[in-house]
Parts: sequence; structure tokens; C-alpha cells
Amino acid sequence: MPSEGRADLAHPEVAGWMLGKLDPAEAEDFRAHLARCPHCQAAVDELAPVGHALRRLPPAVEPPPSLEARTIARVQAAAAGPGRPSRARIRIRWPRWNARLLAATAAAAAVIAVVAVVLSQGGTPARSPVAAVIVLRSPSSGPATGRAVVTRQAGGWSIRLSVNGLRPPGPGRFYECWYAGPGNRPGHRELITAGTFTVGQDGRGTFTMWSAADPHIFRTMQITTEHPGNARQRGQIILTGQARP
Repeated sequence: MPSEGRADLAHPEVAGWMLGKLDPAEAEDFRAHLARCPHCQAAVDELAPVGHALRRLPPAVEPPPSLEARTIARVQAAAAGPGRPSRARIRIRWPRWNARLLAATAAAAAVIAVVAVVLSQGGTPARSPVAAVIVLRSPSSGPATGRAVVTRQAGGWSIRLSVNGLRPPGPGRFYECWYAGPGNRPGHRELITAGTFTVGQDGRGTFTMWSAADPHIFRTMQITTEHPGNARQRGQIILTGQARP
């Protein structure tokens, strides 16, 4: 039975899932998410023919001997950008190249392009739906970490937040995710809440939130512990990070 979801509302992780590029933890989280998200189910169904094409690639042949060196040089040049020197050499452990692997690489690029079109609003692939990535760390060098992927949606931004190493917040308490503006400082709060969540004994969780705050203006994200009935940030900052485009 076809999914009742909308593929254009699917999460960006669909591309990594279809290509098998998610790490084990991300794949486990997305597998659980996929079971309850009709939008991601619709995107997977829509891209199924591409996955079928990947399994019907031609037999292997040997490529030119210079292919590896030329490919590495092109990747490094693209990563550096026009007129910018590469800051770090790309170190890749290359498998034995053949036509199947080359075709899979080309097909993977096609899948990414299709997903970018599916996820962009109104079918316009002018810009990536990912607006920012925020890596969250403990300001006190604690073990907790997090990562937020912010995507542009109609009327606002969707936030895919993953956390690890958090302690359960305790009875009647919860964690709250905030955006802090450029003028935020003690005594002059410039904060917008993005949502609340809790974690279990394993200290892990992945959550989807939504905010009208532009991450290019409200670039700092903070995670604090709060309690009901308090609409202002008073708890200790557990995790914080800066948005990166």
C-alpha cells in the first residue's frame, strides 16, 4: 500500500539511507524514524527505482592506470573551491576500481540530485535544503555531545537534533533547546526556544523540532535543563554550538 506521506517533506537523511552512507548509530536511528514517518516512507518508495538500477550495473572492466590520481586531484580542487588553496590533503583508502564501482559512483550522484529536488520546496533545486549544521559540545568539557541539522521549510526551519551522553533530567524536569541571537548576554537575553525533550538512562535521543528563527542570524544553539511553568532560560547550559552553513 503506498505511503500517505509527502516525499517533499522527507528528512535529508533519506539520501544517506538510500546510499548506505549512514554510520551504524545514524542508520539505527533512521530505521526507527522511518517506521513512523510517512514522508520518509514516501521518499524511499519514490527513489526505489534508482536503487534497483544500482543493482543492475554492467560487468567489471579495468580502468586507465591514471584514474585514481586524476580523481583525487579533482576532488581536492572541488573541496578547496575556486581561487582557494586546499588546507588539508584528502586521504582516501581506495578499493580496486572497476566499471561497477564507477557506475555506482555516478548513480549515487544522481540519487543525491534527485533527493535534493524532492526535498526542495516547490521542486526548485536552486539551493540545498540544509541551512546549517550545529555541532554541540559541553562548555565544561563534559562527555555529552550533540548535533543539529537545520533544513529550510515553508515558513521556518526544521531541526533534526541528536544527543549523546546526557543524564536523565530528573522528575519534573526536561531539556530545552534554544537559539541565541548575536546580542545575547547576561542581563540581556536574546533567546528563542526551539522545543523541549527528555532522554532515558542511555542518555541518547533524536528529535525533530521546528522554529521560525533564522539560523544565520540566531547562530548559537544552547541546551539547558528546565522545569515546567518557567518560560525563561534559567537552567545550566549543558550543550552549546555555533551554526555552520
